[in-house]
Amino acid sequence: MTSREPGPPVIGGRVVVRYRLPPGGSHPLTDVIGTLEQLEPTVVIRTADDRVVEIERADVVRLKALGPKPVRRSDGRVR
Repeated sequence: MTSREPGPPVIGGRVVVRYRLPPGGSHPLTDVIGTLEQLEPTVVIRTADDRVVEIERADVVRLKALGPKPVRRSDGRVR
């Protein structure tokens, strides 16, 4: 049996990052999913809509590798 879990996060890989927001907001944490572009000195993620999110390392609560983006039937791709 082979593992389907992605390995550790790597530059260029798809990831999810949970991080702390500044105090006083409606939520203490938020998540971003995208391509990991940088780990030092800050974490930089490029989202599917091409936004760049830069996060201070101290604010990162969790960084997890994800598998490839799922293909949806509505994308019009043939299986």
